[in-house]
Amino acid sequence: MSDTTKTEAGKPAAPVKNRIVVWMIALPVVIFGALMLIGQFMDDPQSKQRWTENETIKICWKQMAKPEADRKTQEFKSAQDCERLEFDFKTRYGENP
Repeated sequence: MSDTTKTEAGKPAAPVKNRIVVWMIALPVVIFGALMLIGQFMDDPQSKQRWTENETIKICWKQMAKPEADRKTQEFKSAQDCERLEFDFKTRYGENP
């Protein structure tokens, strides 16, 4: 068997290689689409909330490390605020931030 099929007139028809090229293009697109769909379903609000709270704690400690005159915002007044945020995080999620 050859890669091409013969028509009635004896001329070769479209080669089978064209199908391979289509599969080489379509398969990665389908896989990428499936991964995007899986990622959409795995995205839950609790993980976003956990990330936000974790970043808030990091920002709090960074602000506390700076001298009070250099702080741009006064959201966090003392280290107790950061400790309270960490305690709440540990209580809610059962892990360290």
